[in-house]
Amino acid sequence: MSYKIQQEEGEGACLECGTVFYGRKDKQFCNAACKNKWHNRLLRERRQLRMETVAALARNYEILEGLLKANRQSAGLAELSELGFDPECITGHRKGRCRHDEYRCFDISYYRSPAKIFNVRRKASGER
Repeated sequence: MSYKIQQEEGEGACLECGTVFYGRKDKQFCNAACKNKWHNRLLRERRQLRMETVAALARNYEILEGLLKANRQSAGLAELSELGFDPECITGHRKGRCRHDEYRCFDISYYRSPAKIFNVRRKASGER
């Protein structure tokens, strides 16, 4: 017959409220309410970050789509940043054919240099 080895009891602090408690070594919260508060806050922060990212992607897409409607294939990053374009918020990236990095924002692709984006075009469906 095998017995579980009991861990020594120790002192810990609640991750949510900081209250010092005694109990198992791996215990992290003083009670269920603190545990729920901590996990709910964590989920709320993750959801907020996701919503901010989706909003930035939507803003980038609208700006790039505006360039396409104006028949412009290039624009300066300074001009785009004034419009709210975030060059770090993309949906895809790969090495292009001419040593340029190709970036994508959904179905719109473009190349980026340190000062501007160029060759802005809409990808055809099924094209990689």
